[in-house]
Amino acid sequence: MEGLIAGSSSKGLAVPEPSDEALLEMFRSGDAAAFTVLFERWRGSIYNFARYMLGEEAAAEDVMQETFLAVAQAAPSYQPRGQFRTWVLRITRNRCLNRIESLRVRRQHMAAASVEALDPPANQAAPHDAMQQSEEMARVRRAIEQLPERQREALVLFAFESAGYAEIAAVLDMPVNTVKTLIHRARAEVARALAGTDEPGGALGVKG
Repeated sequence: MEGLIAGSSSKGLAVPEPSDEALLEMFRSGDAAAFTVLFERWRGSIYNFARYMLGEEAAAEDVMQETFLAVAQAAPSYQPRGQFRTWVLRITRNRCLNRIESLRVRRQHMAAASVEALDPPANQAAPHDAMQQSEEMARVRRAIEQLPERQREALVLFAFESAGYAEIAAVLDMPVNTVKTLIHRARAEVARALAGTDEPGGALGVKG
């Protein structure tokens, strides 16, 4: 027992990390370091969500930066009516949808433009894309990127952000039952896409 508490005392107990809302309040009060903590805490989740939404590393990195800029600008008027994560993921989604719509318009006016022109430079690495660390997850990622937009959003939040149905519904602004249907259909589509490979889709809870 002594080994478990060695070096600990009533005065030396670990201090709980401040909540997201507390950090934002500290930032509003002039503590710039608090915003850095928020950035480090959420940069990976925001990047990965945007990466799956947009399918491009450079665009996802831009959206991540835009999202945190929006958070900083909105901080003075922020009213915590729900979880910070729900709020920041909604901002990320809106930035992604704006880019998707902008790209659609661009394609209409520049039909000859190559989509490859939007690829990131060869020497630009994705700092947070843990999904590329194995071929197994690369196959899953490719399957997810082929999903319809709303299915992709719901499945990424559910499978990789561990968001519950209610939180996903809040982020995507749709009923919970719609979220459940989207996730069910997305899982089925991923399973079909992975059929015939060695990948059973287990990371998403789907069976091939």
